[in-house]
Amino acid sequence: MDTKLKLGVFAYNFPHWKTQTGLFNLCFNGYKPDVVLAADSVKLNFPQSKIRTTTSGLYLQQTKDLCKFYDIPFYNVAHNSEEAVDIVKKYELDLGIILGARILKQNIIDPFKIGIINMHPGVLPGNRGLDNVKWSVVKRLPVGVTVHFINSKIDMGRKIIGGEIEIKQDDEFLDFCTRNQNLEQKLLIDSLDKIYREYPNIKTTELTSGVYHKALPPELETNLYDEVIRYKQLWQFSQKI
Repeated sequence: MDTKLKLGVFAYNFPHWKTQTGLFNLCFNGYKPDVVLAADSVKLNFPQSKIRTTTSGLYLQQTKDLCKFYDIPFYNVAHNSEEAVDIVKKYELDLGIILGARILKQNIIDPFKIGIINMHPGVLPGNRGLDNVKWSVVKRLPVGVTVHFINSKIDMGRKIIGGEIEIKQDDEFLDFCTRNQNLEQKLLIDSLDKIYREYPNIKTTELTSGVYHKALPPELETNLYDEVIRYKQLWQFSQKI
């Protein structure tokens, strides 16, 4: 595929599954980024969960090394900084892709000619915020992904595409999470296909306010595995994809 849009990726400057897998899938599918902006880790100010949502012990590479391998310009920079804004302008970027970032502010959104897309691990607008798969189980919401153009509000903007995962009889909670992470990657490519196909008149749906979730409180996590059993019974092992 001939690339006609200039792409910039927001990533983490440490080994990270979404960053690594996303860069591979972009390059493999003909959407090689023009530049990667990688931010250092920051300390998070919310309770650390005792229930994992990702597989531990994965063999991952440093983002800088991945960019060297794929021959992509790499910058270690704070995402909302003026330095990052200058890089976006220097490369005259059309579209941003989030493969690892905290909340992006308006100053870094505005320089992109089309916008910045995010793969949110929840079905918007009803599942904004944090711990989306956990909240899906507790509140009996669909487990799925929404790809959207971001704005200054958390998990809002314009929906491009979305989807839900398949629920299987023998699933554990970590299966939900892993399948949802893989769906993010599939919909990343599907959304880019749609953007390229429809550009410059990309069809989107405006997201309304919805429901914002903070981190799932520890008292609700206590019975999460039992909730998974009830969740599977409710959804009757539905075939969603």
